[in-house]
Amino acid sequence: MSFYNFKPQFWPTIMTIPILILLLYLGNWQVERLEWKLGLIKQIETRAFMDPIRILPEKSNLDDLEYLSVQITGRFNNKQEMTLYSVGPNGEAGYDLYTPFTSNDGKIIIVNRGWVPERIKDQVSRLETIKDFEHTVTGLLRKPSIKLWYGPENEPQNNNWFYGDLDGMARTYSLGAVYPMYLYAAVDDHDPVFPVAGRTEFNIVNNHLDYALTWYGLAIVLLVIYVIFCRQPKKANNL
Repeated sequence: MSFYNFKPQFWPTIMTIPILILLLYLGNWQVERLEWKLGLIKQIETRAFMDPIRILPEKSNLDDLEYLSVQITGRFNNKQEMTLYSVGPNGEAGYDLYTPFTSNDGKIIIVNRGWVPERIKDQVSRLETIKDFEHTVTGLLRKPSIKLWYGPENEPQNNNWFYGDLDGMARTYSLGAVYPMYLYAAVDDHDPVFPVAGRTEFNIVNNHLDYALTWYGLAIVLLVIYVIFCRQPKKANNL
């Protein structure tokens, strides 16, 4: 036997309905984003672990080429090596080595060869890492990065780079027409200890399910509060 009557009130109802619709819309939108992100992750994994293509693909939508596995043969332009500040595998400060690479068909692409600790930033202290011969590089194509608003400016004159400004790197050494993406070299078992290659991390954030559950949860809480607010005790019948 119920001791309460549910009696909707005008203003609480007017306020609750649009908010409830908005919360449900946001939840549904996050579900759609979740499906999109799962598809994107699958697509990226497919590109990254497929057999590498042996030619730089034609320039198109860079998003369609991100993480694509590529293998090219040519020579490094070691005198134009650029060092970008980076944190190493164990959290140690160091630099990623960005070196222009001229393929046998004449195309130039900047290769992230890998990471070295700060103590061997200068080439003279790591001559064993210099590859002054025809070499085949396998890796993943990556888009240039964007400067964070709080990040320091690059210092090309001191060979100190803090974000991947591909155009700026090309201008510094007058490289001319450079492929519009970096090639992040994969680990090569025949390479020396440094540089540490394979710098691509597949840590794609996917929090859309959490967001969806949050919006749906808020919608349920709002509905419960509305129902409780609109409940009124039944009046006892006078005999």
